[in-house]
Amino acid sequence: MKIVRFWMFFLCFLVIKSNAKNVFEIKKDSFPFIEKVFLEHQKNSNGFAIAYGNLSKKEIALTFDDGPTEVSKEIIKILNKYHAKGTFFWVGHRIKNNEKIIQFARKNGHLIANHSWNHENGFSFSNEFLWESQVEKTLNEFSKYGITDVQYFRPPFGAITQNQIDFLATKNIKTVLWSITTNDWDPKENSDDLMFQKLKKNMHSGAIVLFHDFDYGNLDSKLKDLEKILIYGIRKGYKFVTVANLN
Repeated sequence: MKIVRFWMFFLCFLVIKSNAKNVFEIKKDSFPFIEKVFLEHQKNSNGFAIAYGNLSKKEIALTFDDGPTEVSKEIIKILNKYHAKGTFFWVGHRIKNNEKIIQFARKNGHLIANHSWNHENGFSFSNEFLWESQVEKTLNEFSKYGITDVQYFRPPFGAITQNQIDFLATKNIKTVLWSITTNDWDPKENSDDLMFQKLKKNMHSGAIVLFHDFDYGNLDSKLKDLEKILIYGIRKGYKFVTVANLN
């Protein structure tokens, strides 16, 4: 009986330890005050909201918000150099006149996704207004350029309610959040090597990483650090995939 109890206790310990490890792995966001909300959204959305992928697979989704811009092109060139795939969450009103960048991204196997029409914080919007003024409006703009398969939406600032997520799910739209942010929009945190060191410290299997394909200052530093991240991640056995291929 004592032996049975010992093994039952030992197995319970292993389960708790394993779960604790997983919790630790996904509590590495640079914005821990919002991570709990992201985790709750993922838990409560039946696959229609994701902040991270499979914690047991060495895959990472690099995501880029706020384009398309000329920065998008430079990022794509770096991704291509290392046979990595990225997901680009683009703002609707910036799509016009950027068809060459759009087609360049698609031709090279990167994923194009929705980042609202004008980057407005939609947290207080009604479901219908969020859909019509931000999500659907951007989808319609994409369709003018032959892009009709956009299924992913990232809310500006990560600001979205569970009710909005559930409503978008009825439209077959998945909300994508993140588990790590580079803070590349912040001049205090986007200088040489800071973004790389943050990713190096916080990198985990199933990570969804937030970058921006927009020039918020120190652009050369961002591009250099992106390349360092790819080199380091590949050396550590990670594969860089789109959100759609993040298992």
